[in-house]
Amino acid sequence: MENDSKNDIQSLINDLKQAERMLSEYSSGYSGQYFSAEEFHKDLKDHIFELENGNKAVLEDLWIWFAPTCQWDEFVGDTILGERIFQQIITLKNN
Repeated sequence: MENDSKNDIQSLINDLKQAERMLSEYSSGYSGQYFSAEEFHKDLKDHIFELENGNKAVLEDLWIWFAPTCQWDEFVGDTILGERIFQQIITLKNN
C-alpha cells in the first residue's frame, strides 16, 4: 500500500514537471490570485519542490490550481494534462 502511494506521488510529480515546463513558455495573463503566468510558474515550481521533499500539504493548493476552469486552464488550457493531474491529486487526498 505504501509503495502504491509513493508511485502515485512520483507519477503526479512527473506530470507536474511536464506542466511546469509547459507553463514556463507562457507570460502575462491574469487568473484569480495571479497577475501573471510567471508568478503562477514560480509558485508551481516551489510546490513541486515541496512535494518532492515530502510536504503533502501543498496538495491543497495544487488541487485548486488544477481544478477545471482554474489557474491551469486559464493560463495554459491543456485540459488533458490538467484533468489527469487533478484526478491524481484527488486520489492522493482521499488516501
